[in-house]
Amino acid sequence: MNEKDLRQKITDMIRDMVRDIGRPDLYREPLVGFASAKDPTLLNIKEIVGPWHDTPEEQLPGAKTVIAFSVPFTEKVAYDPNEAQFSGLIWSEAYVLINKNFDIISEAIADLIRASGYEAATVKATNNYDPADLKVSWSHRTAAKAAGLGDFGRNRILITEKGSAVRYCSLLTTAELEPTGPYEGPKCLGLDGGDCTRCLEACPVDALTRWFEGGKFACDGLQVQYHEDMLKYLSVDTAGTCGKCISICPLAYIE
Repeated sequence: MNEKDLRQKITDMIRDMVRDIGRPDLYREPLVGFASAKDPTLLNIKEIVGPWHDTPEEQLPGAKTVIAFSVPFTEKVAYDPNEAQFSGLIWSEAYVLINKNFDIISEAIADLIRASGYEAATVKATNNYDPADLKVSWSHRTAAKAAGLGDFGRNRILITEKGSAVRYCSLLTTAELEPTGPYEGPKCLGLDGGDCTRCLEACPVDALTRWFEGGKFACDGLQVQYHEDMLKYLSVDTAGTCGKCISICPLAYIE
């Protein structure tokens, strides 16, 4: 399979596999993007994020392309956290289910790539951080930005053409697949002179305004608390999530 056909096959497979989850009440059609492994955001990631973050070459020697895909939540999922006492059961269900399927989808795409004569490397969809410092060696969100799927807001959520209530995943390959264009959709209303601070104000533990002073640990602690609190009332698997800073975003859901 040539690289042009492989690119289209990957796109179609991701869309088909998300559809086959059979939950249109939770998910909309995924967004798929491709970034060159030499994209400045990825090449300079250690300076942008920190020395602990891997470059594409460190994740996969000989990497030429990063494949990013994101699944926008439906309107009822997007607004669920701010309508719930904790993080919201619907949000938690959507979060847990898509993360499980992301790993399945990534492996299927990697198998397709390898069968086409190229190498591929997957990255765990979630909980791929060091619990001691909450640092990750690979950011799916940054990969999505490099692939033109969205742009960062003031609290580092990624705003896509379908909103900010979106989940992300990515993988790498030695196949040289044509990059997608730069993101040209809606931007954060709190940047470039904007005065929106809803995400900062919505945080129950003020984590976003003190992110580099222990805020990320407060955020993680709150997610664990919500998970434990929800289990007192529910007998189902819930996510260690909050989602309130995303759910309150004026761009959380875009039709």
